[in-house]
Amino acid sequence: MKIAFYFRNVGGGIKAHVESLSKEFEKRGNGVKKIDQFSLGSYMLGDFYGLDFSMDRIREEVKGCDVLHVHHAATFSEFLIPLSEICDEIPVVNTFHIPIGSSFECALTKMVIMALARLYTNRSKKFISVSAEVAKILRRHSENETVVIPNGVDIDRFHPKEKDGGKERKTEKKICIGYLGRLSMEKNIINMIKAVKTLDKDSISLKIAGSGPLYNKIKSMEDGRIRVLGYVEDASSFYHSIDVFLLPSKLEAQPIVLLEAMASGLPIIATDVGDNEYFIENNGIFCGTSAKEIREAMEEILKEDLKKMGSLSRIKIEREYTWERIAEKTLQVYKTI
Repeated sequence: MKIAFYFRNVGGGIKAHVESLSKEFEKRGNGVKKIDQFSLGSYMLGDFYGLDFSMDRIREEVKGCDVLHVHHAATFSEFLIPLSEICDEIPVVNTFHIPIGSSFECALTKMVIMALARLYTNRSKKFISVSAEVAKILRRHSENETVVIPNGVDIDRFHPKEKDGGKERKTEKKICIGYLGRLSMEKNIINMIKAVKTLDKDSISLKIAGSGPLYNKIKSMEDGRIRVLGYVEDASSFYHSIDVFLLPSKLEAQPIVLLEAMASGLPIIATDVGDNEYFIENNGIFCGTSAKEIREAMEEILKEDLKKMGSLSRIKIEREYTWERIAEKTLQVYKTI
């Protein structure tokens, strides 16, 4: 089988998802064709496509492929594909990565999801959602069958620090909390920094890794307890350098960084958005999105058994979220269309 992926090729969860699926598919003898804004020569507006009318180019790219798998980030061309002849010429499968939450932004993203679902109804063969919560929206607004296939993680690359022969994670109450991901408004990094700055004790430090439009602003907020590293090449080493992973986002679908941190044996603090509720059980705690709520969660985690929480994180990943499992589920979808 030869699979064509259409996706937005910028750093983040969608790119990681497509690259990981491609690797697993190729291991099984399948062919993969990647189509993105760079291969199409699209005009770019920030991280998104600009006014892009590349349907003829996409038709040429998918010739000889057995399925076109569109990974949605709500970019312009995704809205044009169901209006073109492409859907008549090749079976189309859609994966929705679009994040949701409880804020005003959430209402906007729900509108986008609903619009895409209606456009692709009866134009694609099946919907996949990385998020169970997004899947509920899709089922309300489209007759297409929707299956939930979450993101996965490379458990050989991301593993607890002890596997490297390092010392066990420290158990004293002085801990380093870390965030890795895009530095943008929806990730709520500013409130996370404010939370640390308002702590009345120095028992918690914060490391922030990643790049994005807010990098300069966030970098200017560094102090003795807060370090802003920028983009890190070795994410695994970053996870090994912290004691707790914090995801303060206002919007999420099913974040890959959460899986990476859990595979690395870390306790989790996360906001209750997207599918986070399915991953945080006895391995972490939830927090709100305000600086006060994040600070209270940081103080609460100091009272917990971090080693036990981290072990539970790893166990959950090994059982359910390896890329091998995710790739096999996706291939089964292709076989049903």
